[in-house]
Amino acid sequence: MKLPHPSKSFLYLCLTFGLFLGRMSIPVEVNIRDNAIFTCNETCNGPLLWTFNTDNENLDVLKCVQESCTEGDNFKNRVSLKAGTLSLTLYLVLYNDEGWYMVNCDSVLLCRFHLKVLVPTTVSASVRSNVTLPCYARTEKQIADDAVNVLWKKDDQTVLQVQKGITMHGSGFTGRASVSLHHYKAGDLSLNILGVTTSEKGLYRCYHRTTEEHGYPGAVTLNVTAVQKSYAKKFRENLTLDLFGCDRVKVTFTGHDAAETLVCSVTENNTTCSSDYSHRVSIIKGFLVVRDATSSDTGTFTVRDKMGEVIGVNTVTVEGVTQRHHYIVLFITIGFILICLFLCCRCHRQSESQQYRCSYNAVPSNVDINPVPLIAPACIGLSQQETNPEPDVRPHTSVEETMPVPVKTTEKQDNTEEYIVTEIGFGQTI
Repeated sequence: MKLPHPSKSFLYLCLTFGLFLGRMSIPVEVNIRDNAIFTCNETCNGPLLWTFNTDNENLDVLKCVQESCTEGDNFKNRVSLKAGTLSLTLYLVLYNDEGWYMVNCDSVLLCRFHLKVLVPTTVSASVRSNVTLPCYARTEKQIADDAVNVLWKKDDQTVLQVQKGITMHGSGFTGRASVSLHHYKAGDLSLNILGVTTSEKGLYRCYHRTTEEHGYPGAVTLNVTAVQKSYAKKFRENLTLDLFGCDRVKVTFTGHDAAETLVCSVTENNTTCSSDYSHRVSIIKGFLVVRDATSSDTGTFTVRDKMGEVIGVNTVTVEGVTQRHHYIVLFITIGFILICLFLCCRCHRQSESQQYRCSYNAVPSNVDINPVPLIAPACIGLSQQETNPEPDVRPHTSVEETMPVPVKTTEKQDNTEEYIVTEIGFGQTI
């Protein structure tokens, strides 16, 4: 039997191995409605055909002949080739796009991909809180601890891996991420993270046994939200704001005018504050303390981390200031009313004690002094009704009680004329 030449045998093995590599599938994972990229670095000088295959279907995706390409019916306006390459981009991936994608050049297989379409479960947690990302799989109930295999990845970076009883952590997750081996035997591969930060939000994937076998759900989207707090402070109380232990934060304030102003920038132990706050702000054990709160502090204090992400929203209301102003206005109003009442009472008393004031009537001495009708006296501050009273309807009294009589008479004579001045008193008995 003639053996093949060694050089020919080596070439044959290389071709066989190359064909085997070409037929190996490359995993591609995307979230539903995202874009999938199938990167193929081979070259082709003949007819090119991309196909989609599942257990039930075999469909054309893209067919190119002499730089003229035609899309398959189920992929219209959703696929394109990267210029100068065989790499295919599939846009807005649908759930039933999951399957095998292969590219052939003149009926020769060049590249093969398996597309996994993920429908992530969304989990939300506030900054510095603890969170659990769910994942489940069929596991052996009596599996040995050193036979457990779990892998959690975030954006293609390792978060935690348990392999042969040894746990390894990705950067920043040491001492903070864990999986329970006891729960693993019950089919629970959930990932626990302590004190999440805004930089840890994103897409997490769970695998078991091998790195290609997903748990359920295969992906979890973690949203990290800001901590929302409300404070009701009394006038001149201190306000304490959490900085969440960050080594670099910025605190701003937004008042009723909706204008955001800087309060302080904190970098480790160095603090730079605006002139409005520098005299009454201090950093104490990771908290920002604003002393002597007033009505001007009513608004929102926002805390941002070094990436500019909002990690704390503090709504502040300073109580007592508005009521204090109302009390001042009320006291002033009451005082004004009391002063008005006092003045009115005083005027009323003066009007009650006022007496009639009568004028003097001068008559010549040679005039008959027989009684004549009295002229109504000129009185001060009396109404027409008082100066012209109605006829007295009271019971008749004696003339002696009602008739005015002279109290005294003074007669003075000189060479020209004589005056008689009579002073009349009312209500006096003769």
